[in-house]
Amino acid sequence: MSTQSRRSSGPARKEQAEQDLEKVLRDAGWHVQAAPHQADRERPDLEVRRGQLRYVVELKIAPEGRGDRLVPLWSQACLQALRWKGAGSPMVVVGAPRIAPSTAEQVLEFAAEYAPDVAAGVIDFEGLRRFRGPGLEELNSEPRSRPALAYAGASVPADPFSDLNQWLLKVLLAPEIPDEYLSAPRQQYRNASELAKTAGVSVASGYRFVQQLQADGYVDDSKGYLQLVRRGSLFGQWKAAASRRVKDVPVRLLVGGDPHAAAASIARGRSACLGLFAAADAIDAGFVEGVPPYVYVRRLGREAIRDRSNLVPAERYEAPDLFLRKAPAPESIFRGMVERDGVSVSDVIQIWLDASVHPTRGQEQADLIRRRILQDVIPAESD
Repeated sequence: MSTQSRRSSGPARKEQAEQDLEKVLRDAGWHVQAAPHQADRERPDLEVRRGQLRYVVELKIAPEGRGDRLVPLWSQACLQALRWKGAGSPMVVVGAPRIAPSTAEQVLEFAAEYAPDVAAGVIDFEGLRRFRGPGLEELNSEPRSRPALAYAGASVPADPFSDLNQWLLKVLLAPEIPDEYLSAPRQQYRNASELAKTAGVSVASGYRFVQQLQADGYVDDSKGYLQLVRRGSLFGQWKAAASRRVKDVPVRLLVGGDPHAAAASIARGRSACLGLFAAADAIDAGFVEGVPPYVYVRRLGREAIRDRSNLVPAERYEAPDLFLRKAPAPESIFRGMVERDGVSVSDVIQIWLDASVHPTRGQEQADLIRRRILQDVIPAESD
């Protein structure tokens, strides 16, 4: 469809969609009867039949292919379609100029859950067709190859790299990373709902995350599953976000001892883990020496060391033995961490992020991790 057609008025979009749907159905052997184009209709948009199958079709078109537009529109059309039920089985179809396959699946999942007896369809002007109902699945088709969708004015989260969003990014990347470096489920996801359920977050959080990636052009689902693209830009922004909201507390050992052994002792269990260069050493990818170990904890302050009799806060004039760092993204960090010899260790993505923004030879450490472990995950220009 031409650019001019995409920008046309609502009635013109509706007429174009109706013509496209008629052609698809006729090509598949359906007999199609269209309603007269008038404001006060006494018939459904289309009546179609093939053999014993007969549908009355209610068609609605949105200006944008966003889930928060299409799902309510499908609901409205469903209620309207029920008035034609005596003339055949209701079929409700919604469309837009351009729709992500994951969004189409979201609409069909909603329809299956709340109106299982109503046939459902989703179409756009670039070849995407998704249908559910007797005799309709054969109409399904993939859109032409295209980059990830970017919806102007889409309702998106304020922080694209929020705690849960960072965790979901790690889940999408997990199939490309050995499990010894990242604890996360490993599979491909057709839509936001599948991603959310597998990652252990709410469907609403998963949907907002995918919508944000689409708005920024960082996800492509033209192959039928969510795939991260434009990774140089994505990791560059993620790295910038990792430099925010970092708070460290320097501590020293009261009676001496090995700071690395003390850090490892703290990082046992699920409430703390090694970070930065100590974590890089733990996964056999260390490069920097002479920097005190960092340990991620959930809370800072004196309560963080209250039960550790050998730790005291370092004074300004004292060289710290180690640093306690409040996890800026605790869900992402503590869900993704791995275990080495009983010690909890930040995942390799987290180590790369933290090292990339550390002023003491951090970029060199990040470069080594990318070359040794993440070469196929992170493009070189992100270093």
